[in-house]
Amino acid sequence: MFSALFLAVPLTLFGLLVLISAALKETPLFWLNAGGYPEELRALLLVAFYPAYLVYFFWLTFVTFTSWRLIRDFKHAGTLLLLASGVNWLLLAVSTTIVIWNNIENLLQGLPFHSHPS
Repeated sequence: MFSALFLAVPLTLFGLLVLISAALKETPLFWLNAGGYPEELRALLLVAFYPAYLVYFFWLTFVTFTSWRLIRDFKHAGTLLLLASGVNWLLLAVSTTIVIWNNIENLLQGLPFHSHPS
Protein backbone atom coordinates (compact mmCIF):
# COMPACT_ATOMS: atom_id res chain seq x y z
CA MET A 1 0.00 0.00 0.00
CA PHE A 2 2.84 2.39 0.87
CA SER A 3 4.58 1.72 -2.46
CA ALA A 4 1.38 2.63 -4.30
CA LEU A 5 1.14 5.95 -2.45
CA PHE A 6 4.86 6.49 -2.99
CA LEU A 7 4.22 6.32 -6.76
CA ALA A 8 0.77 7.95 -6.90
CA VAL A 9 1.27 11.12 -4.83
CA PRO A 10 4.37 12.51 -6.61
CA LEU A 11 2.87 11.56 -9.97
CA THR A 12 -0.34 13.45 -9.22
CA LEU A 13 1.56 16.51 -7.95
CA PHE A 14 3.71 16.49 -11.08
CA GLY A 15 0.54 16.15 -13.17
CA LEU A 16 -0.95 19.19 -11.48
CA LEU A 17 2.26 21.09 -12.19
CA VAL A 18 2.05 20.13 -15.88
CA LEU A 19 -1.62 21.17 -15.98
CA ILE A 20 -0.91 24.57 -14.39
CA SER A 21 2.05 25.03 -16.73
CA ALA A 22 -0.13 24.25 -19.76
CA ALA A 23 -2.75 26.73 -18.61
CA LEU A 24 -0.13 29.45 -18.03
CA LYS A 25 1.68 28.66 -21.28
CA GLU A 26 -1.46 29.11 -23.32
CA THR A 27 -2.66 32.27 -21.54
CA PRO A 28 -1.80 35.36 -23.61
CA LEU A 29 -1.46 37.56 -20.51
CA PHE A 30 1.32 35.27 -19.23
CA TRP A 31 3.61 36.31 -22.10
CA LEU A 32 3.08 40.05 -21.71
CA ASN A 33 4.92 42.24 -19.24
CA ALA A 34 1.50 43.54 -18.14
CA GLY A 35 0.71 40.11 -16.70
CA GLY A 36 3.10 40.56 -13.78
CA TYR A 37 4.76 37.18 -14.27
CA PRO A 38 8.55 37.10 -13.86
CA GLU A 39 10.59 36.74 -17.03
CA GLU A 40 12.51 33.84 -15.49
CA LEU A 41 9.27 31.88 -15.12
CA ARG A 42 8.38 32.58 -18.75
CA ALA A 43 11.84 31.46 -19.91
CA LEU A 44 11.66 28.32 -17.76
CA LEU A 45 8.24 27.43 -19.06
CA LEU A 46 9.27 28.04 -22.65
CA VAL A 47 12.19 25.63 -22.31
CA ALA A 48 10.88 23.07 -19.81
CA PHE A 49 7.20 22.51 -20.65
CA TYR A 50 7.49 19.92 -23.41
CA PRO A 51 10.27 17.90 -21.72
CA ALA A 52 8.23 17.88 -18.49
CA TYR A 53 5.14 16.86 -20.47
CA LEU A 54 7.03 13.92 -22.03
CA VAL A 55 8.48 12.85 -18.67
CA TYR A 56 4.95 12.93 -17.21
CA PHE A 57 3.58 10.88 -20.10
CA PHE A 58 6.25 8.15 -19.83
CA TRP A 59 6.12 8.12 -16.01
CA LEU A 60 2.34 7.76 -16.17
CA THR A 61 2.60 4.95 -18.71
CA PHE A 62 5.07 3.13 -16.45
CA VAL A 63 2.85 3.56 -13.38
CA THR A 64 -0.22 2.36 -15.28
CA PHE A 65 1.52 -0.84 -16.40
CA THR A 66 2.92 -1.31 -12.89
CA SER A 67 -0.56 -0.98 -11.40
CA TRP A 68 -1.86 -3.79 -13.62
CA ARG A 69 0.91 -6.04 -12.32
CA LEU A 70 0.26 -4.99 -8.71
CA ILE A 71 -3.44 -5.83 -8.99
CA ARG A 72 -2.48 -9.48 -9.49
CA ASP A 73 -0.11 -9.51 -6.52
CA PHE A 74 -1.46 -6.96 -4.04
CA LYS A 75 -5.08 -6.16 -4.80
CA HIS A 76 -5.48 -3.01 -2.68
CA ALA A 77 -2.23 -1.34 -3.69
CA GLY A 78 -2.78 -2.07 -7.36
CA THR A 79 -6.36 -0.81 -7.27
CA LEU A 80 -5.30 2.41 -5.55
CA LEU A 81 -2.53 2.92 -8.07
CA LEU A 82 -4.87 2.20 -10.98
CA LEU A 83 -7.36 4.79 -9.68
CA ALA A 84 -4.56 7.33 -9.31
CA SER A 85 -3.45 6.50 -12.86
CA GLY A 86 -6.95 7.21 -14.12
CA VAL A 87 -6.96 10.61 -12.44
CA ASN A 88 -3.55 11.35 -13.91
CA TRP A 89 -4.60 10.29 -17.41
CA LEU A 90 -7.44 12.79 -17.04
CA LEU A 91 -4.95 15.51 -16.01
CA LEU A 92 -2.81 14.67 -19.04
CA ALA A 93 -5.85 14.77 -21.34
CA VAL A 94 -6.88 18.19 -20.03
CA SER A 95 -3.31 19.52 -20.42
CA THR A 96 -3.15 18.19 -23.97
CA THR A 97 -6.55 19.68 -24.80
CA ILE A 98 -5.47 23.11 -23.54
CA VAL A 99 -2.32 23.09 -25.68
CA ILE A 100 -4.02 21.72 -28.80
CA TRP A 101 -6.99 24.08 -28.49
CA ASN A 102 -4.73 27.12 -28.27
CA ASN A 103 -2.77 26.01 -31.33
CA ILE A 104 -5.99 25.50 -33.30
CA GLU A 105 -7.12 29.01 -32.29
CA ASN A 106 -3.77 30.41 -33.45
CA LEU A 107 -4.08 28.73 -36.83
CA LEU A 108 -7.68 29.94 -37.26
CA GLN A 109 -6.57 33.50 -36.52
CA GLY A 110 -3.75 33.25 -39.07
CA LEU A 111 -1.02 33.21 -36.43
CA PRO A 112 1.91 30.78 -36.52
CA PHE A 113 1.74 27.48 -34.65
CA HIS A 114 2.78 27.91 -30.95
CA SER A 115 2.50 31.68 -31.29
CA HIS A 116 2.55 33.79 -28.13
CA PRO A 117 1.98 37.55 -27.88
CA SER A 118 5.12 39.56 -27.29
